[in-house]
Order: sequence, then structure tokens, then C-alpha cells
Amino acid sequence: MAKVLVVGATGQVGGAVALGLAQSAGHHVHALVRRGHENPKAKALTDSSVSIVTGDLTDPTSFSSACEGMDVVITTVTSMPTNADDGLRRVDLEGSVALIEAAENAGVQRFVYTSYSGNLRVPSPLETAKRTCEQRLLDTRMDVVILRPSYFMEVWLGPHLGIDIANGQARVYGSGENKGSYVSASDVAAFAIAAATRNQAGKHIVEMGGPEALSQLDAIKIIGEHAGREMQLTFIPLEALEQQYASATDPLQKTFGALMLGYAKGDLITDAERNAREYGVKLTSLREVLKRQRAQAA
Repeated sequence: MAKVLVVGATGQVGGAVALGLAQSAGHHVHALVRRGHENPKAKALTDSSVSIVTGDLTDPTSFSSACEGMDVVITTVTSMPTNADDGLRRVDLEGSVALIEAAENAGVQRFVYTSYSGNLRVPSPLETAKRTCEQRLLDTRMDVVILRPSYFMEVWLGPHLGIDIANGQARVYGSGENKGSYVSASDVAAFAIAAATRNQAGKHIVEMGGPEALSQLDAIKIIGEHAGREMQLTFIPLEALEQQYASATDPLQKTFGALMLGYAKGDLITDAERNAREYGVKLTSLREVLKRQRAQAA
């Protein structure tokens, strides 16, 4: 039975990965969880026979032993969107590099790392962390799969980024006309599970997007149609986003500024469908995500 350690299992993607692996035969799943069983999110994992390991990426001594005996390590962890206690440096960069080194030292065979789209190269603390970890993995002896998802539908087309369905309001960054490959978080989890379990040696970088290229305006139109109402648009000019990025000094603000610029300029993943077929993932459309969210709300 393969032993798999999931780091980030209390998050949306990591939780789906841990539960998905636990529900399939042939895997003994461990989850590295801050505060261990005391974490309120641990119960859903233990209820599905996931073994809880107490650990914190800001304390390498707490997780080095967790890698011992593992065949696969999967990490989806990030300090975003809060960056509490300088998390972009301590978690996304230093902690994640330490995890990679601990896995290699423990003889882990495969490491699955969740990064973000290779098209997004605006300098930021998150960019530094992700690309540093990617390169560190490529330099290891382990088999490696680096997952590079585009912008998550559930996040970037939600209320936190200005899509207010209840009040019929939508914020548009830049012109809203540039195409992107929004991806569902559930599909990212499916890629991670496939990457951890398929017979594939070597090092692989997988760019991930959804089944259709949509501009922000396209996506907002679909959201409005699904809700049965016309959305009123507020545009944030590209120049304002550039100024926001240039003036940011806080690590989190700098990272959000960089992500916003990439979002406004579009992020088209040309190999999305081919990569999904290779990993056996059926990509989820925005309309399907909206239907699922409505069903969950009901």
C-alpha cells in the first residue's frame, strides 16, 4: 500500500486531494496539520481514515520525520491570501524548500507540487517562492510533478474579487477583453491525485486551465445569465493596477498587485485540454461550477 503525505489538507484543494486518495484503494494517506487533532478541520479527515500528523511549515523540525516512510508527498499549501506572520517567506518559500529537502533526505520517490501558471512572471514574493521551489524540485533525485493552474473560478469569479451576484455588481480589471483559462479547484485536486498515483517517472511540469477560453466579460455574462440578471460593470483601468503594483511595499500587496496585472492581461493555457486527457481529468466548465455552487447553497 502506497503511503502518501498531503501538506495543505485543511485547504480547499488539499482537502479534496486527501479525501479523494483516502477513498480510493491502495493508499494510506497522512495529512500534515497545524495543531494536529486539535485543528477543527482535522475531523473531516480522520472520519475518512486519513492519519493526522502534527506539523507546521514554519518549523522544519516538526515535519522532517513526517516524510519518513512516505512514497509520495503532495503539497498544495500556501499562506495566501492572508500572509499572516510573513507567511509568503516563512511558508511558501522557506518552509516549502525545507519540506522538499526533508522529502528527498527521507527517500520519498515522488513529489507533487502545486505552483501557478507559468505565464505569470510579474515579480512578487509569491513568484519568488513558487519558482524557487520549482527549481529546487527539478534539482532533486525524486520524480516530480509540478502543477501550474491558472486562475481559480471559485476565487477570481467570486465575491472577494468583486463579483456580487446578489446586488448585480461586477468589478472588471483592465479592459476585461483578454482571454484566460479559468480552472476549477476540483480539477486541480483531480490533477494532483492523478499525478500522485499514475505510473510516471521523471520530472514533469503541467500547465492547467479550464475547458474554454473566457475573457472576464465572457465569464461575467455567463454568471449573469445563470443568475437571471444583468450585471452592472465597474472597470479598474490597467494604469491603476500598474500604479497599485508599483507602489506596493507590503509582500501581500505586492503579490496581489502582480496577480491582478496578470489577470487583466489574460492567462491562456493552450495545452489545457491535452494535459487533462493525459492525466485522465474531465475539465469542469464555469457553468458546471455555478450549478454546483447553487446546489450546495440550497
